[in-house]
Amino acid sequence: MLKICKAVLLVYCILVFIVIFAFIRCIFFSCKRRRQLVMSYAIHAFGRVALFIVGIRLSIDGSAASLRKGVFFITNHVSYLDGIVAAGMFPLIFISRGDLKTWPLFGIFSSLSETIFVNRIGSSGICQEIERIGGTLKNGVSVILFPEGTTTEGNGMIPFKSSFFQAPIESGSCIVPFTIRYTKVNGRPLDANNKDSIFWYGDMEFAPHLFQLMGLRSIEVQVRILEPVKSAAIGDRKALGNLCQKVIQDSLSAQ
Repeated sequence: MLKICKAVLLVYCILVFIVIFAFIRCIFFSCKRRRQLVMSYAIHAFGRVALFIVGIRLSIDGSAASLRKGVFFITNHVSYLDGIVAAGMFPLIFISRGDLKTWPLFGIFSSLSETIFVNRIGSSGICQEIERIGGTLKNGVSVILFPEGTTTEGNGMIPFKSSFFQAPIESGSCIVPFTIRYTKVNGRPLDANNKDSIFWYGDMEFAPHLFQLMGLRSIEVQVRILEPVKSAAIGDRKALGNLCQKVIQDSLSAQ
């Protein structure tokens, strides 16, 4: 019964915000900067509501109060819940892989919410994608990138894809790394026996996993906001990506 109630509430929430996103796009059709800024706060509102529906409790180490405008956020990636966690903390626009547009319901949601779709395989159109991300940052709107490019099972991190680190370099934006660590499920410590109820990776099917996740009463998450990285001081996207990965990996290892 809990699964059904939470699933219905989540779907209803998504539908409501699809209408809100469409309204924002209509009102600010001719002003991209204002549209993206308002949209980032709408996404933040969705994140707060979704955290409540799913039952996610955040414990945040570090201040997020000043991290509002034109920030390039990056974090580790083990679940689709990472996006809800990030949206619940900051007003932002997502950077996501292009095939998300084809997903039922979520494709409409992401398309209307100004998501910046990118092609993570090959170099086709990458310059335009970097320009779009950089333009969003210059407009004072924060974005989030999951630089691993895919979710993992949490046993270490895979190498960051560095191409999109060129965007904060060209826009002169600050990079703020943070870590997401799921600590408890239904009040019990996360371990090998229950981690797959949250982590989503490999050949796991999305819909059945999400429906099972709706049956969880509570999920506790620790977020650590790390020291900002000045992209202009590094200058090289590969060196910047390697540095950011080390900072995140070191923080996760220390927890």
